[in-house]
Amino acid sequence: MSHHASTTGPADADDTDDADYTDDADATDAELIAQIDAELAEERSSTQRAGARLTGAVLLLGGLLGWISALKLLIDKEFLLQNPGASLACDINPFISCGNVMMTWQASALGLPNQAIGLAGYAIMAMVGALMVSGTHLPPWFRWARLGGMTFAFGYIQFLAISAIFVIKALCPWCMVIWTVTAPMFFSTLARSIESGDLRLPAPLASVLRHWVVLSVAWYVVVIIVILAAFWGQWLTMLGIA
Repeated sequence: MSHHASTTGPADADDTDDADYTDDADATDAELIAQIDAELAEERSSTQRAGARLTGAVLLLGGLLGWISALKLLIDKEFLLQNPGASLACDINPFISCGNVMMTWQASALGLPNQAIGLAGYAIMAMVGALMVSGTHLPPWFRWARLGGMTFAFGYIQFLAISAIFVIKALCPWCMVIWTVTAPMFFSTLARSIESGDLRLPAPLASVLRHWVVLSVAWYVVVIIVILAAFWGQWLTMLGIA
């Protein structure tokens, strides 16, 4: 009678050890990732700079001011169309003038009057802000639409600001009100998207973008410096220095 012995060779033992080591490594990596995610979530919740209600308040207030400014610009443009050559209350001098800006092609760059786009857009953002202030839970698609809308608005504002300063060479006071409110609306929405976990960015970049107040003030400073430099001669003339 023959007997067959079942033996495990050294190679089989090594394979088993390697498999066990791989499983342990995978488990360790998963635990490490979970721990990092938990720490990031805890950090976001403990040091929120753009809470839902705060961001909602910024959107609500900014939306209302933006809507009022867009309405005023629409009324003024209709007045100019009906009364060519007339002056507006915000036509202070040749380089501070609503009329000189609103009658250019940039005022309808997207095929619709910017005033109409502003009336619709800022009304929607004010409504979104009111929902956030009330504590309403917004679904993910809605939050992404909020971020997309504000990103478009802020980008379009850059185009209009650059056009006014360097191409048209005139400043529209009501337009600048819209510039002013759009910056914190965008930066607070961006910060909120990061803190809520909707927008995942590298930690150093996310840390910077969460400081929405600082970013808004920095944007204001840059715009003020550019305006002072671009219209330096006109400012001196207006002040009677040159």
